[in-house]
Amino acid sequence: MTIPDKLKSRKLWVAIAGAILPPLLSYISADVDLVEALRLSAAAVLAYLISQGYVDGKTMEGWIPDNLQSPDEE
Repeated sequence: MTIPDKLKSRKLWVAIAGAILPPLLSYISADVDLVEALRLSAAAVLAYLISQGYVDGKTMEGWIPDNLQSPDEE
């Protein structure tokens, strides 16, 4: 998957919004604590990284690079 394809990902845009909105709301309103907002942002980024890693892992499942074949397969 290329970078322009990644920019079409809904997961990416939700993660970006989840990372930006809590600190922004903390700045705009005194009702939201900055520390809690930063924790929420970190959680959104971490959730994106874990979910994307899982999806990428499932995509590569069963794939063996040419240079890693066992000697008895040649």
